[in-house]
Amino acid sequence: MTPRKRSADVIGNPLFPNFKIPDLPKQKLYGRIEHPIWSEHKAHFIQQYLKTFIQITHHGIYIDGFAGPQNPKDPESWTAKLVLEMEPKWLKRFFLCELSRKSVKALKKLAASEPKIHIDRKGHKYPRVVEVVPGDFNTTVDGILNSKKISDAEATFCLLDQRTFECHWDTVRKLAFYKKPPRTKIEVLYFLGIGWLHRSLYGTTKNRSRLEKWWGAPDFDKLKDMTEFQIAELVRQRFMVELGYKHVGAYAIFENPQSNNIMYYMIHASDHDEAPALMRRAHAKAVRSLPKEKQLLLEGLN
Repeated sequence: MTPRKRSADVIGNPLFPNFKIPDLPKQKLYGRIEHPIWSEHKAHFIQQYLKTFIQITHHGIYIDGFAGPQNPKDPESWTAKLVLEMEPKWLKRFFLCELSRKSVKALKKLAASEPKIHIDRKGHKYPRVVEVVPGDFNTTVDGILNSKKISDAEATFCLLDQRTFECHWDTVRKLAFYKKPPRTKIEVLYFLGIGWLHRSLYGTTKNRSRLEKWWGAPDFDKLKDMTEFQIAELVRQRFMVELGYKHVGAYAIFENPQSNNIMYYMIHASDHDEAPALMRRAHAKAVRSLPKEKQLLLEGLN
């Protein structure tokens, strides 16, 4: 039997000895994406909705519980900045909240650049106040609500663009029940980071109290066996049943324009009858439309 050739022999005696390997062009190396595409989708989605809604209200108060820039190098992904830049300047009071010192510094710089009075082309004056609130929003929300700076008659929007488990359910409850009937509730735009939620649930083994505060109940383990769609629907139902909102929908934020991977669901809770239609329009323009039958499921039958 002929002995098998060692690998060194094979390398030293190529199969086609006269074949010349061509000079190939150098492979181009691409750097990693500086920011997730969905961050811009989220920011423009919120801006698009508020821009449309204030055409109806002509006034409003904006609360951003986690307002710092998610990527300082990309201003287009900074929701607070985009909302401040909206035209017309009918939102008159802003509460920009953040725990990170670095983000607080960026917010203060943003607030300082904002004129206290805006004058439009017709000479109309629109005064506005931008307050930067340092600290954990789950704590500072009490000071904002107790300040009496939010009247029952003013349309109020609260963005909760949390990092997975940052926002306590008790905080959402405080916002929902701040205004008393028959006034419309504070409108909540709540981001649910569904793209990595299961991994985060399984990865949190010690600090389980954090999960309980986020979920608002000790039964958060049941989420591990649910699909992303089922979790979004459950949260949507909680806004309706537990918090008493009239209209609640869940809107998908995709990984990129071509992907069907959902990174977030934006839970939109409002008492205003025109809000769902405006939100659908904003989502289709800033992100992309969901199939009609799927969106009907995520908006319920109300």
